[in-house]
Amino acid sequence: MPAAMEKFEALLEHEHLLGKRIFEIGRRVAKAYASLTPAGPAPLDAKTIPANVFQASGLFVHLIDHFADPVHLKAEEAMVSFAIASGMPPAHAQWMLDQHDQARAYWAGIDVAWRRICFGDPMDRYYAALDFRALVDAFVVLFEAHAVREEAELYPEAASHFKPADDELVTNIIQHSGPSDITPYIGMVARAEALLGIPSPPA
Repeated sequence: MPAAMEKFEALLEHEHLLGKRIFEIGRRVAKAYASLTPAGPAPLDAKTIPANVFQASGLFVHLIDHFADPVHLKAEEAMVSFAIASGMPPAHAQWMLDQHDQARAYWAGIDVAWRRICFGDPMDRYYAALDFRALVDAFVVLFEAHAVREEAELYPEAASHFKPADDELVTNIIQHSGPSDITPYIGMVARAEALLGIPSPPA
């Protein structure tokens, strides 16, 4: 039988469930921009972007900037830092840290592309939409696999290096890496899902 899940693992995996919903929002928004950018450069006026797509895009950008990085990624990195201090070989977590930085690079590009969609001229907006789509797609593909590997490999290995009393300590560290209540972000995800016609899971 698999070992019982530690409290900190359950907390991080709960955040992953929200992350999966954010991935689907990104995927839907990227698909919408694909339909607005036909083959060959063509001016893309801001008024031609459907209001629901524009609003969902803004919520997606807000979530990656204000939830995904400062809340979830920072929490995982704090947990891993303590696991390494508790005896986990640092090299075993390097893939996670590198993929976190890769995601941050994608997000920096997404932020710029979103700014260009909001404020660029019609020709630049066309290319900005292409960039937004490509970067979001790359992020989603990477992080869907990233979350699976963390749950199957990294979290259990980290837990194996903690003493019994460390679970509460690590959980406390995670909760202090961001707001203790992520309800506002859940609400933003639900709003973006409603804009895009994505069914939200039962409360």
